[in-house]
Amino acid sequence: LNLHNKFEEIVKDEKRTTIANEELANILGMDSIYRIDVFDNSNLFGTFAVSGMVVFIDGKPARNEYRKYKVSVDVNDDYNTMKEVIYRRYFRLLKDNEPFPDLIIVDGGVGQINVAREVITSLGLSIPVAGLKKDDKHSTSSLLGNYPLEEIPINKTSELFLLLTRMQDEVHNYTISY
Repeated sequence: LNLHNKFEEIVKDEKRTTIANEELANILGMDSIYRIDVFDNSNLFGTFAVSGMVVFIDGKPARNEYRKYKVSVDVNDDYNTMKEVIYRRYFRLLKDNEPFPDLIIVDGGVGQINVAREVITSLGLSIPVAGLKKDDKHSTSSLLGNYPLEEIPINKTSELFLLLTRMQDEVHNYTISY
């Protein structure tokens, strides 16, 4: 009975993740999404800037692919921090001929998305970049994506919202712990 219940739980979780991934691909106009890199920046009272990146493959964390970045800019400059980290990550993937993500999500707004897109373009890559926009209570309210950039509302009870929240929490906790 326990084995059966565990199996049912795994199937249900897999279904939820698949549905959320498909919904994300649909609203961003993509055929499918397999691999997502999620970035977040952090600092300690405006100094000791760091950044973290988590990877989700098929909607599940791939913890062995997470990366921490000590940033050379030691002030609270979110845009230059994002620029440096995005450049370092994707220059390295180009150099080492490693697989690229289908989507990049930055935990930030229009400024962070534009900086990330600028770096991706300068490297000759064409990876879609989206962002997680927060409301005045510092809670995720919508997804920023597409060309031109648009705010995409997300139902807070949907599987997609739960997946994006898991991603945001994962990258935030990973970065803060560094």
